[in-house]
Order: sequence, then C-alpha cells, then structure tokens
Amino acid sequence: MKRRTAEKRNQADLAAVLKLPQGRRVLWRLLQAAQVDGHGFVPGDPCATAFHCGQKSLGLFLQEQIMEVSPLLLAQMRTEYLSEVTSQQNEINKESEEMHNV
Repeated sequence: MKRRTAEKRNQADLAAVLKLPQGRRVLWRLLQAAQVDGHGFVPGDPCATAFHCGQKSLGLFLQEQIMEVSPLLLAQMRTEYLSEVTSQQNEINKESEEMHNV
C-alpha cells in the first residue's frame, strides 16, 4: 500500500512540474541531454557506449514517467520546443537580412 501511495505522490509531483512552462522546458532539456531519440553506440569505445546507454536509460525512464502522467504534455513539450527554435531561427534570419541591407 505504501508503494502505491508513493507512486501516486510521484505522479502528482511530476504533474505539478509539467503544469509550468519552466518545468516543461527543464524536463525537455533533460530528455535532449539523455539523447532518448538517438543511439548510444560509439564505435571502438565501449566505455563511451556504456555511458551514453546509461544516459539514455535515465532519459527513457523520465519519458515513461511523463507518458504515465500525460502523453499530451510530452507532445506539448515537443511543440513548445519546436516553436521556440523556429522563433530563434526567424530572429537570426531577420538580423542577417538587416545586416545585408545595410
């Protein structure tokens, strides 16, 4: 019974973090750092491969926890990230155009 209570508390804690844009950004950065969408293999370097696999394992754990709380919030995190990247790229393009027009 105590385990179930702890699981519910952990999910509630994560849900509280995911409600905040700042929390979603931090968690997205952690998922990126863990390279959950990549592979951990480093040719000729078993230690680096093991390290990257460990990182990925933690990232996959975090991703699984987020999915249990709300799959929609994981998609929202991705959308917010892509929107931010697009905005930053647009700003860079605008600055570049202004430099060329001078």
